Amino acid sequence: MSFRLPQSCNPCPETVDVKCNCGKTVIKVPCGRERTIKPPKCKQLSANPYSCKRLCGRLLDCQNHTCMKECHHVTESNSSSDGKKAGPECSQCEEECTKPRPSGCPHRCVLPCHPGDCPSCLQMLKIKCHCKLSVLYIECLKLTSADLKEKELLVSCRNQCPKELPCGHRCKEICHSGCCPVNCSQKVKLRCLCKRLKKEVQCCKIQEGQASLECDALCKEMKRKAYEIKEAEAKAALEEEKRRQQAELEAFENRLKGRRKNKRRKDEVEVEQSSWQKYKNLIMLPVFGVAVVMVAWLMVYND
Repeated sequence: MSFRLPQSCNPCPETVDVKCNCGKTVIKVPCGRERTIKPPKCKQLSANPYSCKRLCGRLLDCQNHTCMKECHHVTESNSSSDGKKAGPECSQCEEECTKPRPSGCPHRCVLPCHPGDCPSCLQMLKIKCHCKLSVLYIECLKLTSADLKEKELLVSCRNQCPKELPCGHRCKEICHSGCCPVNCSQKVKLRCLCKRLKKEVQCCKIQEGQASLECDALCKEMKRKAYEIKEAEAKAALEEEKRRQQAELEAFENRLKGRRKNKRRKDEVEVEQSSWQKYKNLIMLPVFGVAVVMVAWLMVYND
């Protein structure tokens, strides 16, 4: 048994291009030799300059960061920027915007890293009012751009302040920041000493000792009459108490006299009883003797 070897193919008649590094100089070589032949020497200046291996450092479109690629060729650079502006071959900034926000704004910028100022914040802020009783929703831009007076009004719920003043009255101001006013404007009734006269004054006047109401002549006359009536009532009560005590004393003495009479009678009865006890033996002894004699005589007489 014999084997037949396959016949080899003829060389490829086609040619291929071999270019220099910049691609401007081209030579044609037989197909298959392009893998072993060296590129031709360039007859023109290289369009791809040699890289220094340092970072590119060109300013990106965001105007905040630079290209972090290794030194490379840029085809479309702005000539007016002295070669410092990034081109399409440079990296693209994918960072978030890190520019400082307006004072009081807790929200992030809605744009990625960008040149120029950030757009106005259109989000809402949820905050409590000055008195902490109501929740308010305020535009972030409106609050952060307001001055102190405007912020005071924006954060107020427009209701009466619920805080209590040192005098005990409720603060009359609308919802406000900071401490309540010291002077209480609440109207209170002020009376004279006898309570007959009265008038309305501000609470702060009383607290500061600047308000008083003295009794008039009629008050003094009524006070004198009331004192006299009170004295008369006290005197009458004292007389009544004396009469009551006198009556109790007389009743006690009468009861004491009754006890003495009863004791005297009891003593007389006891005396009579003691005399009978003393002499009954002397009386009964003769009587008993006479009785015995009579019984003996009757017995003798019957015999």
